[in-house]
Amino acid sequence: MKRVTIFITLFSMIMAIMATNAFSGQTPPPTTDLIIHIKGFENSNGIAKVGLSNSKANYESKTPFKGFNFKISNNEVVETISLPLGEYAIKVYHDENENHELDTRIFGIPAERYGFSNDARGSFGPPEYDAAAFKLDSNPKEITITIQ
Repeated sequence: MKRVTIFITLFSMIMAIMATNAFSGQTPPPTTDLIIHIKGFENSNGIAKVGLSNSKANYESKTPFKGFNFKISNNEVVETISLPLGEYAIKVYHDENENHELDTRIFGIPAERYGFSNDARGSFGPPEYDAAAFKLDSNPKEITITIQ
């Protein structure tokens, strides 16, 4: 009798879990790996601060979709991250003194090296989202950013 009770309890739990997954209507989005290669560092001091945006809105805000602090080795960064398929843009700067902000000179001109996906450049400020955006739709996808 005890075995039957245990079996019924386990069976009920399994069915509840299956029903929750089946009726939630949410399946995780497909993901793929993004290999990020950042080059152009003059040294390996500090960290590479990377902001990953998945929309024009968070590209233009100070809050990215995801943020990363990557270690610089041999004056470059090579990191792999897993992301849902979609459109993204990347901003990166060399936080050489690790104060977690892009140091600037007079008139707001960056004092630390920086770059964007697609090696996009802006005239007087960062490039537009469309210039830096790329599609993540293959497995894996590799991008290279050269900071200047």
